[in-house]
Amino acid sequence: MAPSTRILTTFHSSSSVISSVKCSLSSASSSSTDVEDQYQHLVIAKLNSIQVYSIRETSLELECSVEIRGKVRAIKRVPIANTTRSNLLVLLDHPDPEILILNYTETSERASGRLNIKHQVPLDERGSRPAEFCLDAIVHPSGEFAVVSCYTGKLKVVMVESGEVVNIQIPELNLLSFTFLPLVNEEEQHTHTYAVALLHLDYQEHIQLISRTLTISSDTGPELDSTTTIDVEYSSHFFSPTLISFKNVPTPDEGGVYLIPVPPADEDTDEGKDGLDEEKDVFLGGILVVGGSRILLYELNSQEVLNPNSKSKGKGKRKQDARVTHEKTTKKENPELRSTGLGVEFLPIDESYTKILIGDTFGRLALLSLERVKEFGMVIIPLGETPSPTSITYLSNQNLFVGSHFGDSQLVRINQVPSSSSSPTLPIPRSVLTTVSAERLNRLEDERGFSKKGRVVNTHGSFIQVVQTLVKNVAPIRDAVLADLDGSGQQQIVTCSGEETQARLSYESPMHSHLITSTILDTQVFSLTSPTQISLSPESSHDFILNNQTLFVGNVVVKSTPSLSPSNPPNTSNSSYNISASLLVQVTPTTILLLQHDQIFDRWTALDRVQAESVGSREKFVKASGNPSQVCVAQAGGWLGLYTVKRVEEQGREGLRLIKMIVRKLDLSEQKPLSSSLRSPNPPWFNTEISAVSCPLLDPTKLFTRIIAVSFWHTNQLKLYTFSSSSQSTSDYELLCESSLGAIRAPVREIHLSFMTERHRLDDDESHLCVFAGLANGDVVSFEMVLEEEEGEKIPNLKNIDIISLGETLPVSFTQFDSTTATDGSSQRVVLAVGSRAVAFFWEGTRLRMEPVMLKDVTSIKTFNTQGYPDSLILSTDSGLRIGRMKNLEKIHIRSTSLGYHIPRQIVYEPTQRVFGVGCLYTEPCRVGEEEKMVSSFRLIDSGSLEVLAQAELQQDEQIMSLAVIDIPLSNHNRSLPRKHLFCLGTFFLNPSEIETTSGRILLFDTYQLESSPGLRSLRLVGEQEVKGCVYALVGIGGSVDGVEGGGGGGEGLVAAAINSSVSLYRITPSTTPTTGEPSTTTTTASPSYQLKSLMEWNHNYLVTSLSAYGDHLVVADQFSSVSLLRTSGDAGDGGRLMTVARDYSPLWPVCVDAIDEKSFIGADKSLNLFSFSLSRGANNRPMLERDGFYHVGDLVTKFVRGSLITPSITSGEPKFIPTHVFCTLSGQIGVIIDVENEDMVRVFSALELQLGQIQGENSNRNQKSMVIGGISHAKHRAPRLSGARSDADQAAYGILDGDLLERMLEYMNTEPGFAEEVHAAAMSSLEGAGVGGNNDDSNSLIQYTMEELKKDLELLQNTTWNS
Repeated sequence: MAPSTRILTTFHSSSSVISSVKCSLSSASSSSTDVEDQYQHLVIAKLNSIQVYSIRETSLELECSVEIRGKVRAIKRVPIANTTRSNLLVLLDHPDPEILILNYTETSERASGRLNIKHQVPLDERGSRPAEFCLDAIVHPSGEFAVVSCYTGKLKVVMVESGEVVNIQIPELNLLSFTFLPLVNEEEQHTHTYAVALLHLDYQEHIQLISRTLTISSDTGPELDSTTTIDVEYSSHFFSPTLISFKNVPTPDEGGVYLIPVPPADEDTDEGKDGLDEEKDVFLGGILVVGGSRILLYELNSQEVLNPNSKSKGKGKRKQDARVTHEKTTKKENPELRSTGLGVEFLPIDESYTKILIGDTFGRLALLSLERVKEFGMVIIPLGETPSPTSITYLSNQNLFVGSHFGDSQLVRINQVPSSSSSPTLPIPRSVLTTVSAERLNRLEDERGFSKKGRVVNTHGSFIQVVQTLVKNVAPIRDAVLADLDGSGQQQIVTCSGEETQARLSYESPMHSHLITSTILDTQVFSLTSPTQISLSPESSHDFILNNQTLFVGNVVVKSTPSLSPSNPPNTSNSSYNISASLLVQVTPTTILLLQHDQIFDRWTALDRVQAESVGSREKFVKASGNPSQVCVAQAGGWLGLYTVKRVEEQGREGLRLIKMIVRKLDLSEQKPLSSSLRSPNPPWFNTEISAVSCPLLDPTKLFTRIIAVSFWHTNQLKLYTFSSSSQSTSDYELLCESSLGAIRAPVREIHLSFMTERHRLDDDESHLCVFAGLANGDVVSFEMVLEEEEGEKIPNLKNIDIISLGETLPVSFTQFDSTTATDGSSQRVVLAVGSRAVAFFWEGTRLRMEPVMLKDVTSIKTFNTQGYPDSLILSTDSGLRIGRMKNLEKIHIRSTSLGYHIPRQIVYEPTQRVFGVGCLYTEPCRVGEEEKMVSSFRLIDSGSLEVLAQAELQQDEQIMSLAVIDIPLSNHNRSLPRKHLFCLGTFFLNPSEIETTSGRILLFDTYQLESSPGLRSLRLVGEQEVKGCVYALVGIGGSVDGVEGGGGGGEGLVAAAINSSVSLYRITPSTTPTTGEPSTTTTTASPSYQLKSLMEWNHNYLVTSLSAYGDHLVVADQFSSVSLLRTSGDAGDGGRLMTVARDYSPLWPVCVDAIDEKSFIGADKSLNLFSFSLSRGANNRPMLERDGFYHVGDLVTKFVRGSLITPSITSGEPKFIPTHVFCTLSGQIGVIIDVENEDMVRVFSALELQLGQIQGENSNRNQKSMVIGGISHAKHRAPRLSGARSDADQAAYGILDGDLLERMLEYMNTEPGFAEEVHAAAMSSLEGAGVGGNNDDSNSLIQYTMEELKKDLELLQNTTWNS
């Protein structure tokens, strides 16, 4: 059989923020009075997307988002001459370096902005070595050109208007950072002279700061294209080459270093106001070097541009002449800021660069002041802590955006007054001697002889306030695991990471004052005595029926009886209802009771009642439903009654009464008058018994409904009725539509109707009336009512059926509410179904979507609105009542817990104890250049509360590298006995003098209950094995992990360990020898000890860093080579061996692998590709590994997790899409790998992907529809890379399809159905042209795949992704 084709789809895009910038993208309107305030934007760049937010007075609003085909490295502002507007420059990373110049357009509608490509400038070169330390772009303040560093020993000058690229060779090969010098230029007509500061590492490994002068000349003619020439002056007079000590600036492997230009002091400032200009030492501008243990400021020697054609001396020359000395260099230090990893991030608050915000790797934020720097030096003011920043963007009014790779990206405010705290704002090392209090600093400014060495202000309390979390980040994901945390069967993924509507509601939901609960035997009434307190109401305070079950209870309004006239017909608006009366209806099996609340006596008094024995079938009520003006009650025998509340006059007195509108028996055999559908008549012995009824409020602008839903026993049918209400005598139920026989497989116990959009008319194609049925077996069946042409008239029918299971334990309950979306904050209708599990339904695009909600074992749910809990939900469980609120509707709900500086690196889940085992690495904050103190620990974390239950610290210089849960049989003879679950840790000892690690350990930990505190657990070391190397990976062979088939849990006690270049096989057995670990002194029974017996060593690799097991097969990944497939042989008696099944010898450089089954596996390599292999037979029937999938992801995949997050559902026949793995990446992307075995579907999807990819790559209007930009085609973008640059050996992707691109076809079907038809026709024509046939042997039989089938399958694919 041919190998399966896989589809890669994403349900959580990259959340790591790469860069951000503030600019004004839109043009000012004629009504604008303050351009800067009204048209400012925040642009955020992630790995493969750009988002534009408008800066409003109170919040940031998303205007547009665009996907980038490539890896975003930086985003810069490009000023437009003579305007306040800007364009954007986007730099894409290798292997396809490129410059994108984008402009922004918008309409008068809200959130209608769009980014458009102005220029696409490819920068790739064959044979050039990519820049090792500095890949960046800088834009000149004039906006005329940009300078890019992307290759070693070369700079590229990009002219913004023309897109022309000029290469500049420079001798500085190892460039660390570069920036423009802050010069005052003398400009000629076609010649401009500029200077660039370069920080580089020379051939002697010295860090050196130099400057280079660039002269750009442009020659143009009336018939000639413009040509640009650039002359480079390698000796510059602005400042002499300067060596910087490693004591001040770190080496490239320790962190990043940045250059910041500081403009010269303005002549109008206090620095030159005392009339002594000729004697004043004026600051001529300079360069800040940040990122080391000190902040260094180097002043320019001169501001004069040496141009032989210069005719006059400018301001720079006058400032130079005013200086006392020309060779003086100013240096100031800031000892407490540190730069490692991503290094220090900085941001100038104003254009004069006198106030600069600086943040370090540990998230410590400070303000660097350069005010009157020649007099007072540099001053550092600590502000507080934020997530570790990758970008800082100042917005306005002390608000700034902090983008992060390691934490959430936030909108924060800098307060003028710190929080009340006696602790320092930031810790200042004792070695920093230049500290001063804020009070002392203010006094020093008025004194003479202020030290120019700079000062660090010793402040207390935090000045930082988090205003909004803009991007919820899960990056970088280092490890992940799937876990069923609540026993509901719904898997969750746990990672180690660091317009307004024009219609208004005329009826508002009342503020609830009482709560009625019911069982099948009785009813209880509770009162809300305070915003947060609920108490049982005494029986004397109400007339509720308590000794029976309550079928329905709800607030109702009074229907008034105005005089009838042509201008005032009945039931046309809510004006005929009195909504001020405090009325409520209770329905029990025997009575319909109308009650009114007396606010003076605080008592519910009965006003009227209808007894079941007096109406209809004279039998008990079985179901009830209602809305603010109608109560619908079902009686035994198939009778259905509709009641309302009216004010009537009886015996000269007015009173409120329950008025019967319609009461009659329904007939199962009744059919629609105009229905032409064929159906079999019901057998005569079928009794008409109603199992559920629903009479909801569909239109919030009206307090009544004309549609009632009813379901029946025996047939399990669902029928929708409508009724007229012109007069009481002629009112009757009329069948509107019904479900077909056999569509619903179990009795319906609950029904809910809802328009899923803000439109509420059946004849409106955008209204989408959906019907939800909760079945007795825990399933939820959903339909959409669709108007179809039948005999020249539009007839409603129930279509688009979907079934999902919530479990078989509890009945299903529904409620609906409006939720805000996470993307733009708009309102969205949500129907929530609860039972053993819970799922939320909402409308998106062209269909009903669903997503799981983390609730379980809920028996009932209702909306709840009180002063203490406004707009909330109240739900009942077997343990009581719970109140909560669903804030946002998102694809993925993120709940996180902070471990502080203890960074989680590895994670496993042990389901029997419902705990996580987490390997953490603590790094103590220190200054650059100082030795980092790191401590590794193993922590036990509760899966429910995410609290740390226990922890074990490792030895000094020992770090955890791998982690696994091993399933140990307690007896080799009786396998039915309970099994032991041990945490297995692989470690290494860090020795800086070693080239390769030579020592490590394999540790076994067991958990036990503390005798003094039975609810607490602790860890005990029960086994230890020293090894000669680093334990990069651990995996159990056989057994299962978290119920996932294939194992990896070590069912026989077998453990495979990747130790340097070898794979070692161990067996874990109980030991009679006590362990060397610390014995437990608090347990009543000592935990047994275990030993690891070495069975064999398989040594055929360079460096094994990843292992995966399935059954008795083992996948081995060699980081410097490729992959191998092994098998264990032997039983428990002879120990076991590792046998080579097949190997791949191509240079793959794998990073991680995971088995799909015993004969196939999937993996990722360091070139950001995804690959898959399967076992096949070659020549002479020799087993070989065949690479059957190769695909470029564009992100580093760090983990594959076997399993799926998909919600169990009812499907007929074999599933078309089988999710096998969840994958995680370094930038926070989470996606699903889906198997597709239907060959016809694979051919159609492949042809569709090809057509969509060609459209995405065309430079036309359709490229704008796609909202995807980038210079390369989709096929080239997904083609796997074999190195860091492009090569002729690169081949097209195969075996793996782009699910995100395929799902975009659904957008075209929704927005442009004609265009979608063209794409579908082109795809099918390509198959026909290739002569692709169907599954039979007839070569003339082509694949028949209609648009309807395609849409249904794409929707199923999308559900598989989102519900995974």
